[in-house]
Parts: sequence; structure tokens; C-alpha cells
Amino acid sequence: MDKKRTGKVTIKEVAQRAGVSTATVSRVVNRSGFVSEELTRRVFEAMRELNYFPNRLARSLKKQRSFAVAYLVPDIDNPIFAKVVRGIQDVMEGFSYDVFIYNTRFSDSALLKQLGNLLENHPQGIILSAWHSEKVREAVALIQRVGLPLVIVHSPRDISGVDAILPDDVQGGYEGTKYLLSLGHRHILSLGVQGSVTSTLRGEGYRKAMVEVLGACDECLVVVAQSFSPQDGYQAVSKALNRGLQPTAIFAHSDSLALGAFEAVYERGLRVPENISIMGFDGAYAFCTVPKLTTMVIPNYEMGRRAAEKLLQRIQGINHPPSQELLAPTLSPQGSTKAREGEP
Repeated sequence: MDKKRTGKVTIKEVAQRAGVSTATVSRVVNRSGFVSEELTRRVFEAMRELNYFPNRLARSLKKQRSFAVAYLVPDIDNPIFAKVVRGIQDVMEGFSYDVFIYNTRFSDSALLKQLGNLLENHPQGIILSAWHSEKVREAVALIQRVGLPLVIVHSPRDISGVDAILPDDVQGGYEGTKYLLSLGHRHILSLGVQGSVTSTLRGEGYRKAMVEVLGACDECLVVVAQSFSPQDGYQAVSKALNRGLQPTAIFAHSDSLALGAFEAVYERGLRVPENISIMGFDGAYAFCTVPKLTTMVIPNYEMGRRAAEKLLQRIQGINHPPSQELLAPTLSPQGSTKAREGEP
């Protein structure tokens, strides 16, 4: 056991406890230069054991840099992004970084305003979740001109030269549709969103599975809503049923669209899953329906963790070509789907 201390712990003592050089401790504390994960862990462990607390404020003023990163999130109320935030925080807080959250509310103007605000705070790096628009591309270009490390998580997907952690939407659409086909469903309605890159990719997976099993995809069963909202999902499914479509299952490209599909089906006196099976995609609202929603769950927490790890590598000066990493969704079967009787 250590003797009771009467003076301030020094960086030299931390280095001795961790079995590293003082230069290594300095690089870890100041986030300057690369230090391996193992040595970083040893330094932080020694700091905790010795109750060594570097004066971040003094160092920030001296170096004119903050010890914080920023996350631009399109909708902080959405459970998807709440889990991403948690993953980012769990990694960053382990390295004594603060995480500032900026809610852009799916608004181009709000995005640019929030970006201006956060740049005034001199973050070490930025993680971005956004949509596909020219203003988003302008925001990314500005971040790159400033020279800040940047990682995209979830979206947009149409920007090159940037590290990105993305869900494998094509594979998720394929696996979700294959699951419905394995239950005997052949008339599967695809409920997507007009003009959405995310929905287009999930629809690509849907078509791949339909063609693989049935030899063709009936485009009459491909329905698009105006947005991912439950209200627009309800409108799209209602119109499809009104014009005579009789699907035995609905593959919604998001859980929120699936909520609208539930309402449209129930409104006609039909039951889920006895008359129509419904499945969603993303896992945001899987437990908000009766019966519970079958869905393709995106690993949002892990996506946040991976985005934070990539950002830390960039902050520490690890240079490698920008890459896109795809994380596969996983099937979560619940009560909203069942086998179709009388079909192969």
C-alpha cells in the first residue's frame, strides 16, 4: 500500500507506476502522437491509482485547444441516435474527453448554425449523423477545410474521403425479406420512402431476396411513403390496400413506418399477424406495438463506439486511407410475424 502522500503527484511518478516514459504519459494526457491501446490503458490505470488529475483547463488555455469532441445528431429524441450517443460517450469518457451534443432536427439551416457554434468551441474532432443534401455536403467540406478529424455514423453515404460507420442496409433488407419468405409469405409489400438513400438500399436487399426465391419481384408490391414518419407510413399502406393490394406481409424500411402500417391494418378490421405479418427495420420501436414488432436491429451502440474509436485514431495522428465500415443488422423475431398457412 502506498504511503500517505503530502505533496502533489507528478507525471514522473505516473510514468514509474505505469512502467512507461514520461514522454508517453505526456502524449496520453495531451492527446499528442500515437500511443498503443495497452500503454494508454496502463497510463490511465496509474493515474487512477495515484489520484493524478491533470489540469485540463490550464492545458487547454495554453494549447488553445479543448479536450472535447462534438456529435451532430439529427434527432436526439430518436432512440437510434440516443444509443449512438451512449456508445460515443462510453469510449470518449474513458479517455477523459467531453462529448458535446448538437441537435440539428433534420434541418439544413440548423445544421449549419450548430456547426458554426461548435467550431467556436474548438473541438478535437466531430462525429456526424445527417441526411443527404447539398447543405450537408457543404458542412462536411467546411469541416475538412478547417482540418478537424471527422467520422460519419449512420448517414450520409454519398460523401467520399471520410471515415464512416454505416449499417449494412442491403444485407439487412435481404435478411429481413428472406425471413418473411421462410415463413411462407409470397405477397410481401415493401414499404419504403421516396428519395431516401437508406430506403433504396433496404429495397435493394428486398428485391434481391424476392428474385432469389421467387424468380421475380412484383413491383406492384413496392410502395413508397413521403417520409419515415408513422403518419406517412399509414397513408402509404392505406392507399395500397384501398387500390386492392392484398399482401400477407409488410416489410417496412423502418420501425416508425411499421407503426403506421399497424394502424392502417387495424383500421380495416384486420389482425397482426393473423391476417398480415409486419416487420420493421432498425429496432427503435420494437416494443411499442401489440404484438411486439419483428425487426432488423441495427447495432447503434456499437456503431457509436466504432465511430468514437476511429475519431480517436485520427486525433492521435494515425494516418490511413478513409474507410467505410458496414455493421450488419440482426433479426429480432417477435409476435408481429407468423408462418403463412397453406403456402410453400
